Amino acid sequence: MYERPLYREDRDGVVLAFLQHHPLALVVTTHEDVPVATHAPVLFRHGPDGADAGAVAAGTAPLTGSTLIGHMNVQNPQWRRMRAGDRALIVFQGPHGYVSPTVYDVTPAAPTWDFTAVHVTGTLRPTADPADVLDIVSDTARRLEAGFGRGWDQESSLDYFRQIAPGVGAFTLRVDFVQTMFKLSQEKPAAMRRSVAEQFEASESGTHRALANMMRAHGLTDADEEREAAG
Repeated sequence: MYERPLYREDRDGVVLAFLQHHPLALVVTTHEDVPVATHAPVLFRHGPDGADAGAVAAGTAPLTGSTLIGHMNVQNPQWRRMRAGDRALIVFQGPHGYVSPTVYDVTPAAPTWDFTAVHVTGTLRPTADPADVLDIVSDTARRLEAGFGRGWDQESSLDYFRQIAPGVGAFTLRVDFVQTMFKLSQEKPAAMRRSVAEQFEASESGTHRALANMMRAHGLTDADEEREAAG
């Protein structure tokens, strides 16, 4: 992915939070030079040398070298062709939205699309070992329920998990490098950027409102406009 310095997010803790909030990823590999892809939940497991998420978020452990986990149907040709040591690209996409030039209230102007995305490239290790699969599937279910569910306790369903585990192909990925694009109208003056955020905040789309929240979380504050006015 082409990274423009203006839009790059270098803080590993911010990137980790993004992965945790947007776990449905596009897993891309190649077979005989043909790209293949599957949408699957992919989660952070631990940082280098077992460092926990808190260490990565605090900046005391890098995201590079971390381990991600995922799974897909064992009959999926993509998983069946995975081999230990294969390289993969995993694409995480966050909120995004079209920006109409009418928001800028200037002429000439051009439309654009604000968006957030993280690309993770790393080394795969697929596994069909029942214990590994159960571990990855149950960990994934537990953490997704904690983040997005309603408090479901999987304990009474673990026997069912064991029954379906033979139909699951799991994998881990060691992160080799990370690319980011948090394109949030940073190139615009503060007042204009505020207008873009307000447009998204007023939208009926939850994705647009989430994008506005990201704009405000990434430097869109009253202080920005005050500094700009002061020169």
